[in-house]
Amino acid sequence: MEQFRSIQHYWTAHDWLGNRMLFLSGPRQSGKTTIVRANLCRKDQNLFNWDDRQIRSLFRKDPHFFSNAPGPWICFDEIHKRTKWKDILKGIYDTFKTRFRFVVTGSARLEIFRRSGDSLVGRYFNTHLFPLNMGDFINSDFKEWNKAESLLETAGNSSDHSQLLESLLSLGGFPEPFFSGSEKFWRRWSKQHEELIIREDLRDLSRISDLDRMEQLLDWMKSASGNPISNSNIAQDLETTHGSIKRWLAELNKVELLFSVSPYTKKIRRAYKKELKWYFVDWRAAKGDPFENYVAASLHRATTLYQDRFGEEYSLYFVKTFDQTEIDFLLTRNGQPWLLVEAKEGAPDTSATIYRYTHRLNCPCAVVTRKPGVFRKIIGKEKQKIFLISWSKLGGLLP
Repeated sequence: MEQFRSIQHYWTAHDWLGNRMLFLSGPRQSGKTTIVRANLCRKDQNLFNWDDRQIRSLFRKDPHFFSNAPGPWICFDEIHKRTKWKDILKGIYDTFKTRFRFVVTGSARLEIFRRSGDSLVGRYFNTHLFPLNMGDFINSDFKEWNKAESLLETAGNSSDHSQLLESLLSLGGFPEPFFSGSEKFWRRWSKQHEELIIREDLRDLSRISDLDRMEQLLDWMKSASGNPISNSNIAQDLETTHGSIKRWLAELNKVELLFSVSPYTKKIRRAYKKELKWYFVDWRAAKGDPFENYVAASLHRATTLYQDRFGEEYSLYFVKTFDQTEIDFLLTRNGQPWLLVEAKEGAPDTSATIYRYTHRLNCPCAVVTRKPGVFRKIIGKEKQKIFLISWSKLGGLLP
């Protein structure tokens, strides 16, 4: 895997990290420990997994047990599972910050616990590691685009990576099944992956005891990916309550099996405000439109990493009104509409809806397609800017 991925250089760049600790969180089995071992802590003496009883024993005997490591980087993996882990890190960092650089890795727990009662403020920066995507293979770095139109114009002149796109669509982005090159392996891996998260992470992080019903909900969502979800309808099917469904979906979001996209309501008359759309982090798991779920996951990743790196506020929405006009996605930047995206499995086309919202929200629209070799720019009567474009040309420019 090392030949395909190098660490995003901004993680360790002084103008981004300074001398602070690096917190690296992300979905389970997305390769956090592997990428840190390959790029920062290449010797075993520099990486300490706190799930290992021996490591915990060493700490009890000597809180500075790691001090003879060659450095400069020290990785504490899964330390957030220990009681008073923030106090442990605070003491270690304050003592050794001029001698070592520290990286802390973990999945759902780290992301949740990091946000609660933070005694480490000013001592770390956090970023996320997502499943593999096109940018990991094409670009060693990514830039911020002030104007979405500049991004789309550049994509039009970019190489077409359709074979890579098809591999990601068929194998997902988690490293182990992707590099196996086998859809059969992905099916076996995916089943174990979901069971592991529900039976271990979800059980430990929540008070939910009905894990069988949670698995039923997850299966139900696979057929509903990309559609606004009524919690009441799911509750009827699963013979439970509306409140339980709402709480269970929130927990599936926390353990990073699903993520939600909210409706955008500003500047939209008769905007659809109620239900969320839900998508799978492992887009290959969705039984609906796999391309739309993949685009959703790619945009979710992009907005998160833009925020991590540049500090700007990026958000992902969908646009829908009660007269059933809809655009799949809207990216906002600092609260303002920045780019509309409509995902098309087949040949891309325009519609009155696309012209309408591109004009109303005053931002360009990319109609993206799975088909390779597509790029066309259209200027509407109201000076709307619409781009018909292959995702295999655009996706590699995103983080």
